Amino acid sequence: MAMSAKRADNLNNSPLVAKYIQPWTCRDGRQVMLRPIHPEDRLIEKELIEHLSIESSRFRFFDRIREATPEMLNQFCNIDYVHQIAIIAEYKSDTEKRNVGVGRLIIEPDTESGEFAVVVADDFQNNGLGTKLMNTLIDIGREKGLKNIYGIVLKDNWKMLILAKKLGFTIEASSYQEVKVVREL
Repeated sequence: MAMSAKRADNLNNSPLVAKYIQPWTCRDGRQVMLRPIHPEDRLIEKELIEHLSIESSRFRFFDRIREATPEMLNQFCNIDYVHQIAIIAEYKSDTEKRNVGVGRLIIEPDTESGEFAVVVADDFQNNGLGTKLMNTLIDIGREKGLKNIYGIVLKDNWKMLILAKKLGFTIEASSYQEVKVVREL
Protein backbone atom coordinates (compact mmCIF):
# COMPACT_ATOMS: atom_id res chain seq x y z
CA MET A 1 0.00 0.00 0.00
CA ALA A 2 1.73 3.11 -1.23
CA MET A 3 1.22 6.54 0.23
CA SER A 4 2.39 10.06 -0.37
CA ALA A 5 5.74 11.12 1.02
CA LYS A 6 4.01 13.84 3.06
CA ARG A 7 1.66 11.30 4.69
CA ALA A 8 4.60 8.96 5.38
CA ASP A 9 6.59 11.81 6.95
CA ASN A 10 3.67 12.54 9.29
CA LEU A 11 3.53 8.88 10.28
CA ASN A 12 7.29 8.66 10.83
CA ASN A 13 7.01 11.37 13.46
CA SER A 14 3.99 9.80 15.14
CA PRO A 15 3.90 7.37 18.05
CA LEU A 16 2.52 4.81 15.56
CA VAL A 17 6.03 4.17 14.23
CA ALA A 18 8.33 6.09 16.59
CA LYS A 19 8.09 3.24 19.11
CA TYR A 20 9.99 1.01 16.64
CA ILE A 21 13.12 3.21 16.71
CA GLN A 22 15.90 1.69 18.79
CA PRO A 23 19.68 1.47 18.78
CA TRP A 24 21.14 -2.02 18.66
CA THR A 25 24.67 -3.44 18.83
CA CYS A 26 25.80 -6.29 16.59
CA ARG A 27 27.90 -9.09 18.10
CA ASP A 28 31.02 -7.57 16.50
CA GLY A 29 30.36 -4.22 18.22
CA ARG A 30 29.01 -2.25 15.25
CA GLN A 31 26.07 -0.03 16.15
CA VAL A 32 22.93 0.18 14.03
CA MET A 33 19.70 2.10 14.42
CA LEU A 34 16.60 -0.02 13.92
CA ARG A 35 13.77 2.12 12.58
CA PRO A 36 10.83 2.07 10.19
CA ILE A 37 11.73 2.61 6.57
CA HIS A 38 11.02 6.06 5.12
CA PRO A 39 10.27 7.09 1.52
CA GLU A 40 13.56 8.98 1.49
CA ASP A 41 15.43 5.70 2.10
CA ARG A 42 15.14 4.78 -1.58
CA LEU A 43 18.86 5.25 -2.26
CA ILE A 44 20.12 3.21 0.69
CA GLU A 45 17.49 0.52 -0.03
CA LYS A 46 18.66 0.42 -3.65
CA GLU A 47 22.29 0.09 -2.55
CA LEU A 48 21.45 -2.75 -0.15
CA ILE A 49 19.56 -4.70 -2.82
CA GLU A 50 22.12 -4.16 -5.57
CA HIS A 51 25.13 -5.03 -3.40
CA LEU A 52 23.82 -8.33 -2.07
CA SER A 53 25.77 -11.41 -3.07
CA ILE A 54 24.12 -13.67 -5.64
CA GLU A 55 23.23 -16.11 -2.86
CA SER A 56 21.77 -13.47 -0.51
CA SER A 57 19.75 -11.96 -3.35
CA ARG A 58 18.42 -15.36 -4.38
CA PHE A 59 17.51 -16.28 -0.81
CA ARG A 60 15.58 -13.02 -0.34
CA PHE A 61 14.05 -12.46 -3.79
CA PHE A 62 14.22 -16.03 -5.17
CA ASP A 63 16.28 -14.63 -8.03
CA ARG A 64 19.32 -12.42 -8.58
CA ILE A 65 18.31 -8.76 -8.52
CA ARG A 66 20.95 -6.74 -10.36
CA GLU A 67 19.03 -3.47 -10.44
CA ALA A 68 16.35 -2.23 -8.07
CA THR A 69 13.73 -0.61 -10.29
CA PRO A 70 11.88 2.59 -9.33
CA GLU A 71 8.69 0.52 -9.00
CA MET A 72 10.39 -1.91 -6.63
CA LEU A 73 11.79 0.93 -4.52
CA ASN A 74 8.37 2.59 -4.35
CA GLN A 75 6.86 -0.67 -3.16
CA PHE A 76 9.58 -1.21 -0.55
CA CYS A 77 9.91 2.36 0.78
CA ASN A 78 6.41 3.89 0.51
CA ILE A 79 4.36 1.82 2.90
CA ASP A 80 1.35 2.55 5.05
CA TYR A 81 2.59 1.14 8.41
CA VAL A 82 -0.88 -0.33 9.05
CA HIS A 83 -0.98 -3.20 6.56
CA GLN A 84 2.78 -3.38 6.18
CA ILE A 85 5.84 -2.37 8.13
CA ALA A 86 9.51 -2.54 7.29
CA ILE A 87 12.21 -2.07 9.90
CA ILE A 88 15.64 -1.22 8.56
CA ALA A 89 19.01 -1.42 10.27
CA GLU A 90 20.77 1.83 9.49
CA TYR A 91 24.53 1.85 9.92
CA LYS A 92 26.49 5.11 10.03
CA SER A 93 30.23 5.36 9.93
CA ASP A 94 32.44 8.41 9.48
CA THR A 95 32.19 8.04 5.71
CA GLU A 96 28.84 6.44 4.94
CA LYS A 97 25.22 5.78 5.84
CA ARG A 98 23.92 2.35 4.85
CA ASN A 99 20.87 0.18 5.14
CA VAL A 100 22.40 -3.12 6.29
CA GLY A 101 19.24 -5.09 6.91
CA VAL A 102 15.48 -5.08 6.52
CA GLY A 103 12.72 -6.98 8.25
CA ARG A 104 9.35 -6.65 6.55
CA LEU A 105 5.90 -7.80 7.69
CA ILE A 106 2.91 -7.69 5.35
CA ILE A 107 -0.43 -8.29 7.04
CA GLU A 108 -2.82 -10.50 5.11
CA PRO A 109 -6.29 -9.15 4.27
CA ASP A 110 -7.83 -11.46 6.91
CA THR A 111 -5.64 -9.58 9.47
CA GLU A 112 -4.94 -12.84 11.27
CA SER A 113 -1.59 -13.63 9.67
CA GLY A 114 1.34 -11.80 8.17
CA GLU A 115 4.11 -12.73 5.77
CA PHE A 116 7.64 -11.79 6.75
CA ALA A 117 10.81 -11.28 4.75
CA VAL A 118 14.27 -10.53 6.11
CA VAL A 119 17.55 -9.70 4.43
CA VAL A 120 20.90 -8.72 5.94
CA ALA A 121 23.84 -7.25 4.04
CA ASP A 122 26.53 -9.87 3.50
CA ASP A 123 29.12 -8.03 5.60
CA PHE A 124 26.68 -7.85 8.55
CA GLN A 125 25.57 -11.49 8.49
CA ASN A 126 26.40 -13.81 11.39
CA ASN A 127 26.26 -10.92 13.88
CA GLY A 128 22.78 -11.48 15.31
CA LEU A 129 21.07 -8.87 13.15
CA GLY A 130 18.80 -11.36 11.37
CA THR A 131 17.68 -12.71 14.74
CA LYS A 132 17.04 -9.20 16.05
CA LEU A 133 14.97 -8.27 12.96
CA MET A 134 12.97 -11.51 13.21
CA ASN A 135 12.26 -10.98 16.91
CA THR A 136 11.16 -7.43 16.13
CA LEU A 137 8.73 -8.73 13.48
CA ILE A 138 7.39 -11.33 15.92
CA ASP A 139 6.77 -8.57 18.49
CA ILE A 140 5.05 -6.36 15.89
CA GLY A 141 2.87 -9.29 14.80
CA ARG A 142 1.79 -9.86 18.42
CA GLU A 143 1.15 -6.16 18.92
CA LYS A 144 -1.05 -6.10 15.83
CA GLY A 145 -3.04 -9.06 17.14
CA LEU A 146 -1.95 -11.55 14.47
CA LYS A 147 -2.45 -15.25 15.13
CA ASN A 148 0.70 -16.19 13.21
CA ILE A 149 3.44 -15.00 10.92
CA TYR A 150 4.96 -16.99 8.11
CA GLY A 151 7.60 -16.86 5.44
CA ILE A 152 8.38 -18.76 2.26
CA VAL A 153 11.98 -19.97 2.36
CA LEU A 154 14.11 -21.75 -0.22
CA LYS A 155 15.00 -25.25 0.99
CA ASP A 156 18.72 -24.56 0.62
CA ASN A 157 18.56 -21.38 2.75
CA TRP A 158 19.81 -23.29 5.77
CA LYS A 159 20.70 -20.13 7.76
CA MET A 160 17.08 -18.97 7.68
CA LEU A 161 15.77 -22.46 8.40
CA ILE A 162 18.05 -22.79 11.44
CA LEU A 163 16.98 -19.32 12.64
CA ALA A 164 13.30 -20.14 12.12
CA LYS A 165 13.59 -23.36 14.15
CA LYS A 166 15.49 -21.51 16.88
CA LEU A 167 12.69 -18.93 17.09
CA GLY A 168 9.92 -21.53 17.33
CA PHE A 169 8.72 -21.67 13.72
CA THR A 170 7.38 -24.92 12.34
CA ILE A 171 8.38 -25.98 8.85
CA GLU A 172 5.74 -27.09 6.35
CA ALA A 173 6.22 -28.47 2.85
CA SER A 174 5.38 -25.92 0.19
CA SER A 175 6.91 -26.91 -3.15
CA TYR A 176 9.88 -28.73 -4.59
CA GLN A 177 12.25 -25.83 -3.84
CA GLU A 178 10.45 -24.00 -1.02
CA VAL A 179 9.14 -24.52 2.48
CA LYS A 180 6.76 -22.44 4.54
CA VAL A 181 7.88 -21.53 8.05
CA VAL A 182 5.07 -20.60 10.46
CA ARG A 183 5.18 -19.17 13.98
CA GLU A 184 2.04 -19.09 16.06
CA LEU A 185 1.77 -15.95 18.13
